[in-house]
Amino acid sequence: MLLVAAVTVVPLATLLWLGWRLIAQDRALETQQIAQRLERAADLAVTGLQRAISESTQDLFGGSGPWPEGVVAVTRRGEQLEVLPPGRVAYLPVVPPLDEAPASTFARGDTLEFRQQAYEAAHAEFRRLSMSADRPTRAGALLRLGRSLRRQGRTDEALAVYARMKELDDVAIEGVPAGLVARYARCRVFDEDERREELRSEAREIRSALDAGVWRLTGPVYALYAADAAKWSGDANHLVEKGRRQQPSSAEVLAEAVEALWKRWQSMDPNAPRTSGADSLEIHGQTVTATWQWSDEGLRALVATTGFVQAQWLRAIAPIEAEQQIAVELRRPDGRPILGAGGSTAASAILRTSGDTALPWNIAVTSVDPPPEHREFARRRQWLVVGFVLLVGMALTAGSLIVRAVGRELAVARHQSDFVAAVSHEFRTPLTSLRQFTDMLREQPALDDRRRRIAYDAQARATDRLTRLVESLLDFGRMEAGARRYRFEPHDGSDLVRRVVDDFRAAPGGPGGHDITFRSLESAQVALDEEAMARAVRNLLENAVKYSPEPSPVEVAVGRRNGHLSISVRDHGMGIPAHERTKIFTKFHRGEQARTRGIKGTGIGLAMVDEIVRAHHGRVDVESEPGAGSTFTILLPVLQDGGLEESQEVEFAGVDPSESGQPDEP
Repeated sequence: MLLVAAVTVVPLATLLWLGWRLIAQDRALETQQIAQRLERAADLAVTGLQRAISESTQDLFGGSGPWPEGVVAVTRRGEQLEVLPPGRVAYLPVVPPLDEAPASTFARGDTLEFRQQAYEAAHAEFRRLSMSADRPTRAGALLRLGRSLRRQGRTDEALAVYARMKELDDVAIEGVPAGLVARYARCRVFDEDERREELRSEAREIRSALDAGVWRLTGPVYALYAADAAKWSGDANHLVEKGRRQQPSSAEVLAEAVEALWKRWQSMDPNAPRTSGADSLEIHGQTVTATWQWSDEGLRALVATTGFVQAQWLRAIAPIEAEQQIAVELRRPDGRPILGAGGSTAASAILRTSGDTALPWNIAVTSVDPPPEHREFARRRQWLVVGFVLLVGMALTAGSLIVRAVGRELAVARHQSDFVAAVSHEFRTPLTSLRQFTDMLREQPALDDRRRRIAYDAQARATDRLTRLVESLLDFGRMEAGARRYRFEPHDGSDLVRRVVDDFRAAPGGPGGHDITFRSLESAQVALDEEAMARAVRNLLENAVKYSPEPSPVEVAVGRRNGHLSISVRDHGMGIPAHERTKIFTKFHRGEQARTRGIKGTGIGLAMVDEIVRAHHGRVDVESEPGAGSTFTILLPVLQDGGLEESQEVEFAGVDPSESGQPDEP
């Protein structure tokens, strides 16, 4: 067995190792080809993005076509900024000053109001100035007139004055557009008078105008007015201390990006070479892309949100992604993803850094899943695996067959040896008895009739025993060869079993010291060979007596179970271990306990029972627990016209030993 295992295992292990090496080399080749394709595709993707950014810059600064959402064009001329399209950003880092009337223009009115407290005269002076053709003078006069009316408690008149002032957005008061100052003043009037609905409506107008970039404001001015407008309008999504929403609008995000870009430009060395640049800025958790370059007009930049980048620039390389079967992802320098369909952190991704490409982001290129190369290599590996599996399977099957054949031959040899020993032992006992009594009769011819009769009876019993042994062996041989002929005739199952039990009780040495009880719970007509079935039941009785200690009872019961006649023989002996229950009907097999305890037997009794019952189209069930005894149940199909019918189970509980041999009434 060891030689067979060695001859099988060594070549098999070598074959598996070679197969593993071949598959590993195939995987390495696949990875190399994928990497080469990704390198080429990454170069194409970078070129496509550079071209898309260049075309967008030319189109937007050239003024061709409508302005897409999420992008502004910024031009720096000296210390001034121009942002296109107007109103796309909420505020600017620097704004050009608006026309504003000098304070001396209103000196006489201020003196009448504050020093002389001549309010009517002050009102008349401010009204006169509010009719001026000079818009800055008109705005300053209206503001002071509304203030004076508020101090007099004439709020409705003050609100009307501020309403006239709302139209003067092109002039300033203390650097703030007059229209914004007027709306703000109206909100303060509504707030003081607790006119909540009108306050909310006016504050929302201010907020909408701020978001639309109606006024060119610096960041601090915007923050001041936006915070109060949000408070008055009930906008909870607002950071009062910074004047910006927790989820800022696109105008606020672009404004803060332009401000960050302005600060970067301010920090540039004016004597440094004028080079273009690009960067991705993180504004309130959003990524804003900025690209800039020098021109004759000054420093020009595009500032775009991720929505514009996705819709304009990534869409431009979508054909490259489809053709090359790749996914392009934009990443920040720290590796965090910005945009793209890749989303892969696999080590196989090809990375192009912003320093290498002059793009605002790092470019990660990954293959689609599964890569196109994978299909070809996977198919090849499948064939390799199938071939190796077949070879391994053939080797294992051949080895298994050899091992099983050798094992079976060894088992057959062992069983035959055990059978020869058991049969020899079984034959030795009656032959010894015959020889002893024959010698006695030959050596003592003058024996009296009584002793002679005892000797003859003993010889007859030994002869009967030998005859039964020989007939059993011959009959079993015929059964195995299929030469046994059965004569099936209708019989009452209970009567047959009762006769077998009675004969077994009456046989010399049959039950020994065991009490054989019989109980018929229900009977039925069955088609059977009377001689063969009697032998099967007798074999079960002999086993029950042989494998259970005296004087434990042996219980026999006949009943009905699921349309079958059941014949059960139950003992209270040593029981059968679970691992042996599937082997007990194998010819020549004897349990471990039978061999260790020296219990006589040939190992064909249960095999013969199984052959007989299967020939009757039935089956044998076994229930056993070690130390608690065993129950063997023969199930035979009943003869009936109406088909199979339900019957009660065989039970042993309540069997009275005094009723032994007495059939119960059905």
